[in-house]
Amino acid sequence: MEKMAQVQMGALILCRIMSFLVIGPVFSQRDFPNMAKMVVGLSLVIAAFPAVGNYKEVSMILFSLAAVKEILFGLAMGYLSQLVFNAVMMAGQMIDFQVGFSMAQAYDSTMQMMTSQFGKLYYWLALCVFFLLNLHQQLIFGILESFRIVPLGAMVLKGFTVEGIVKLFAQTVEMSLSLAAPLVVSVLVIDLVLGIISRSIPQINVLMLSLSVKTAVALIIFLLLLPNLMSFLGTHLAESISNMMDFVRSIQQAR
Repeated sequence: MEKMAQVQMGALILCRIMSFLVIGPVFSQRDFPNMAKMVVGLSLVIAAFPAVGNYKEVSMILFSLAAVKEILFGLAMGYLSQLVFNAVMMAGQMIDFQVGFSMAQAYDSTMQMMTSQFGKLYYWLALCVFFLLNLHQQLIFGILESFRIVPLGAMVLKGFTVEGIVKLFAQTVEMSLSLAAPLVVSVLVIDLVLGIISRSIPQINVLMLSLSVKTAVALIIFLLLLPNLMSFLGTHLAESISNMMDFVRSIQQAR
């Protein structure tokens, strides 16, 4: 293989991997050191070379188009692998809104956004499950396997591929609702009970009472549901990697 072909191949591999790291889970966090990102990215580039196979040198115009395709492909894979973590944050925001923690939101430099208390709790819990189940290894294997399934510059999005991404987004919203439902419904019941008490005994300051009661009930229910929550997150995190690989295979079928 000529030197110019090797340079182009390395650049295209770098485009796919670094674009994935920019938006993918764990690596996209602002507090993740930039030097560590470079080390991980270059290590994956070296590991991906055997999976690419032969590559022929192309003109600069075709190379530029292939680089754009690789960047879009890497971003798409990173987005799909990040969907579960986004669903966890959405569930936390819904819980915080119902419990009354929305007033305590603060800017989180890790997420680069205003985050809720339960949102951060659920996010770090999902991250712990992600590493406990060694799903980070499967994620890295999936990135490297994508080079075997979809050759460099061969990414083509068809209608059914885009439709699949939309369905995955809908499943993400459904997951966030399922995750938040137990606590949200419980707090709604507390609101109904406090409303009845307010009508029966107007002298009680229901507003001040509701803040402490809803917080206590939410924490107790969270602790009771923690084993089920861990299992739920483990299942959906594993499915997110499977969905990412299904997306990669759909790109191969679309060629």
